Amino acid sequence: MIQVSPHLPLTAFTHDGQSYHGELIAISEVSAQVEWHKKDLSLKPTDIQSILIGSESNPSVVFKIESSMDGLLSFDRDSQPEIRDFLHGLRKSQHLDICANHDVEHSSRRNGFEDVELPVLALPETAWADIDTSVSFLGRTFSAPILITGMTGGVAQGTIINERLAEAATAHNIPMGVGSQRMALENEAHADIFRVKRTYPKLFLIGNIGIGQLRSKDYLDFCQRAVDMISADALAIHVNVLQELIQIEGDRDFRGIIDKIGHVTTKLNRPVIVKEVGVGLDVPTAKRLAEVGVSCFDVGGSGGTSWALIEGLRSIDPIIRRRGDVFRNWGIPTAKAVRDLRLALPKSSIIATGGIRDGLTALKALHVGANMAGIGLPLMRAAIEGADRPSKLLGAIIDELKIAKMCSGL
Repeated sequence: MIQVSPHLPLTAFTHDGQSYHGELIAISEVSAQVEWHKKDLSLKPTDIQSILIGSESNPSVVFKIESSMDGLLSFDRDSQPEIRDFLHGLRKSQHLDICANHDVEHSSRRNGFEDVELPVLALPETAWADIDTSVSFLGRTFSAPILITGMTGGVAQGTIINERLAEAATAHNIPMGVGSQRMALENEAHADIFRVKRTYPKLFLIGNIGIGQLRSKDYLDFCQRAVDMISADALAIHVNVLQELIQIEGDRDFRGIIDKIGHVTTKLNRPVIVKEVGVGLDVPTAKRLAEVGVSCFDVGGSGGTSWALIEGLRSIDPIIRRRGDVFRNWGIPTAKAVRDLRLALPKSSIIATGGIRDGLTALKALHVGANMAGIGLPLMRAAIEGADRPSKLLGAIIDELKIAKMCSGL
């Protein structure tokens, strides 16, 4: 079961019209765990017909109940589509909350760049105004080699976050990725969360789906709809096997995924980026992907946000929480992943993501072979803090990049 923190208010309705109140403390696709208020502890366990999660004045969702025993309620099969939609939203909301309020990064913050030394130029005979950070990437010229990586999926708060990130990306002329669009593709009601190009039409926007969605027989249509939904300029397919294996509701079967990625790359009318999310992209996998046509990789190395840890924190099961902690630091450090891929695939486009938090580290990433440096968690947190915070943080990072370039001669 997924823990619900903070607990959500819940009202239960019986067959004879009585109502009882409690809090939802955990939920899965088949059942919910409820803690009843003290005055409602006399509730007969077999009386419940339905539950409303949220307040009666502003309800969020109503589910039919098939059976109940004390605080454990089993859902009616007719409610399964609504339950899945609710769980998707809950998962994305929890991801945001955990990322915003917990330490979710590699415990040592080591991503390999601490061992990378840049040349030092004591007296550069140049001017600040002459430092050029512009870069060409996926057929477009950007003002800096910085990319806002996708983290925010389908929840209401994501609308505000994506709008603020889109504003900042447009102001600094850099590309931006959105989080997983799965929820919006399965329920069109959530699509506006991602449609930032309506307000910022010049933004270079990268769509996002997971490898789990490629298991569908309609996977190519799924990818095309992801692009069309947000007028995306490229599509990222995120690879998150470790996260899925720790996630309670995660996928467990990844057979045939590489060939499907190749089919998408060939048929889709947009560039495709294969994006790891914190474990690092290894050379054998990258070579297999290159063989089927992939030419742009986001290494998503170890050293930054740990989705294994995040999934562990979501669970009430101590075994799953233990797994998240055990695999918190698992993976290839970002710097090593970039170096290895550049040597193995010299003509590929490489994005260095994973623990990059400043302009100096961004330049180190470029120095070891990346075309772009991706930054996610700090900018997402900045967007939560205030409307102007992402743009200010990006400005600071780009200035740090310029300082590093001027003082190194790179």
